Parts: sequence; structure tokens; C-alpha cells
Amino acid sequence: MTGPTGPIFIVGNSRSGTTMMLRVMNNHSLVHGINEPHFYGTYWAPADDGKPMDEAAAKELLTKLTTRQRDGFFAEVVPGKFDADVQQMLDGLPPKADRKDVYAGFMAYETRLNGKRIPCEKTPQNIFYIAEVKRHFPGAKVIVMYRDPRAVLLSQKRKWMRKDLGMAGMPDKEVRRLRMNYHPYTIARLWNSSFDAAKRHAGDPDVVGIRFEDLTTSPEATMRKICEVVGIPYEPAMLEVPHAGSSSAMDDHTKKGIRTDRGESWKKGLDHTEVAICQRTSGSRMAEQGYVMADVSPGALSLMAAWLRFPFKLIGAFALNLGRMRNVANTLGRRLKQA
Repeated sequence: MTGPTGPIFIVGNSRSGTTMMLRVMNNHSLVHGINEPHFYGTYWAPADDGKPMDEAAAKELLTKLTTRQRDGFFAEVVPGKFDADVQQMLDGLPPKADRKDVYAGFMAYETRLNGKRIPCEKTPQNIFYIAEVKRHFPGAKVIVMYRDPRAVLLSQKRKWMRKDLGMAGMPDKEVRRLRMNYHPYTIARLWNSSFDAAKRHAGDPDVVGIRFEDLTTSPEATMRKICEVVGIPYEPAMLEVPHAGSSSAMDDHTKKGIRTDRGESWKKGLDHTEVAICQRTSGSRMAEQGYVMADVSPGALSLMAAWLRFPFKLIGAFALNLGRMRNVANTLGRRLKQA
């Protein structure tokens, strides 16, 4: 086993188990978790490569990244709070550092600060930036999470409920955005795009694909496989993660271990119309991952109502997500591209 020479990145469709995987990896004695900085797409665009950042801009970016990492995804920047740490990060940057250099410096600093050696960054949408990740971080390893799209639908459908299930800091505008984002066709299409993006890197020895269902049913065997690819020894303590992050159950940090009861909850949480739209949209890709089709019979009126809602949901989702993209055309092009 050879040790990793770069960071680890956890990617996949949203609600596919990336958060659980980050918690597992963060339990390793060598690995420190970096939770959803959303660097690619939000703070970086292709045109930024090779363009040195001035000190003020670099400080602003580092402050935002540090705030998100330490205070939470929805936390507001508090002027001066992390100035001492940010200055140390700035002092460690190479001359003429561009955005990716600043980002690399941030991850390295946070990892050292926590007494670890290997940064492990989790942002699901980085599945559309695997080529850039590998170019920016030679030696990086990528863990791709797959999950039954019907389970993803249910999790996305209920994601806004996280505000009352343990994510108390979620602002009301985020609840509105999440509710607007949900439509079975939209989620299934995005699942297709994620699947196709990962498939373009099939055969790459530095990219390992894992089904969420395999992690929950065979956690030790699954993590041993990942550790082998990543180049770190397996540690039993990795699996002692808290029961948190579900869209269907209250967080309980007193309970530890991989939950095994989350595989087919979609059968009760989705109606026949949602399942039918998902299977019709993603069926061939589902089969490639071994997911079995369900026998459903949606009513004609229910299907019609779902399709009538779609354009309004699409327009609303676009408007509410616009401010989250540094380069709108580039970001949307990546997320909507299908094979």
C-alpha cells in the first residue's frame, strides 16, 4: 500500500451518502474532513486559473472558507474573527498564488491545525469537476458515492425538514430554496448527470466508486476497499460515526455506527407518480448500478399534475440558485450535461 500524495475528495449526487462518508473518513487518525467549501462553481471558474489574487481578495476568500468550515455552512462572516489564522494561511502561500493555490493553502492549514496529514474535502457537486481536481491536485484520490435515485428523491423531498431534525442554523430562505428545488424529474435528471460525469472517469485507478447501499450493509468490507485505493490503513474506529444528517430522523449524536435501516424507505415515502417519473428518466443507468425497477401504476391525473408543476418549479429553482454560481453558464453546462 502506498500512501496518498494529495488530498482526498468525496463527490456524488446530493443526498447520496457523501456526508456519512466524510464522517467515516474524518474518524481516521491521518485524515481531516473539510465539509462542503463549494470552492468549484462558487469561488472558482475556469478563467481564474493562473490569475494571481491580490492580498485583499485572497484574505476575503480564506475568511469565507474558514467561516464555512468552522462555524457551519450557513454562518455569516464575522469581521476579524479568524484574522490570525487567515494571516498565517496568507504567509504560507506561494508567490503569485491564484484561487486554487489559496484553496490548497486553506485545506493544508486546517488539516495541520487538527493534527492530521491528509485533507479530505466533501462537496457533492465536485463530481462535475473531477478533471479539474486531478489537474489542480496531482496525486488526489476521488471517492464517488452512488445511491438509488429513488432514495435520493425521498431525501431531497424531505431535505428542507433538516431545519427541525438537527440543522437549527438553516435559514428560512434555504428552506424555501430546497422546497422549490424538488421535482422528481429535476432530481432524476441531475442524478443522470452525476452518473454520467462519474462514468467519464471509469477505469481511473485514483477514482473509486461506492454504492451507499454497500456502505450500509457491508461497512467494513466497503471501507477496507476505499482505504486500499486511497492508500491508508483501515481503522475500525472509522465506522463509529454519529446518527446524524438524515432527512427522515432526528439527529442523535449519542448513537454511533453505520445505520442499516435506510435502504428502501423510499417505498413508503414516494408515491407511484414520483417513482414512475424517476424510473422512466433514469432506468437504464439504474440498471447499470444494479437497482431493480419497482412495479408502479401512477394515475393519469397525478402524472399530469406533476408535469404541469415542472416548469414553475424549474423557473423558481433557477432564480433561487442563481447567486450560488460564480459562472452561471459553466456551472449549469456541467450539471445538465448527459451522455
